[in-house]
Amino acid sequence: MQYVRAGLLLLALTMPRPVSAGAPLEVRVKELHTPANTVSTTVELRDVLPDRFRKLVDDGGVLHLRIQTELWQRRSTWDRLVFPGIVRVLRLTRVRPGQDIAVTNPAGEVSTYAVLPNPMPVVVQIGSPQRLNPSDRYYVHTVATLGTLAEHEADDASAALFGRESESGTLGSLGRMVFRRVLQISDYLQSVSAEVTSGPVQGREILAAR
Repeated sequence: MQYVRAGLLLLALTMPRPVSAGAPLEVRVKELHTPANTVSTTVELRDVLPDRFRKLVDDGGVLHLRIQTELWQRRSTWDRLVFPGIVRVLRLTRVRPGQDIAVTNPAGEVSTYAVLPNPMPVVVQIGSPQRLNPSDRYYVHTVATLGTLAEHEADDASAALFGRESESGTLGSLGRMVFRRVLQISDYLQSVSAEVTSGPVQGREILAAR
């Protein structure tokens, strides 16, 4: 019975908790081109900080903005994924309480803003243009997820279920491993997402925009 209760609690903790309906986060695809011989797209994010998440940042919390971008080939039967999905994760937090917002990109570079740009453009490099055929049509599919999961939250929840590493045995260690794996699958304990699919663009137009 103890393991059943733990399993039910684990399931409850790892189920995504969306924000209320009408959350304002929006994502748009602005362009698809090949500067510097790399297929790139510009993703625009609008209203990145809904009110409930803004309060969390104002209180010193950390947000993670995950942007997954895919390039697909439009076909008469099954569309084809041209490149594996490109995932970029941005980290948002206050520099100090009441001060600017710091946005850290995957390379560790930090940009600070008194107010986040709206829209906020993110350039995503997708892959080599050699995979594109001028006569085919392509489109971009993008999903943006703003989440509140931080490492200490995962550690606290894991400890509550399975004990601290110094306090539990093999079964507890296995539980922690499974717990973290489930978190990787569910991505965030609280989140809001936005998704968009661009219109199709002829391959020759993409290759010409260098």
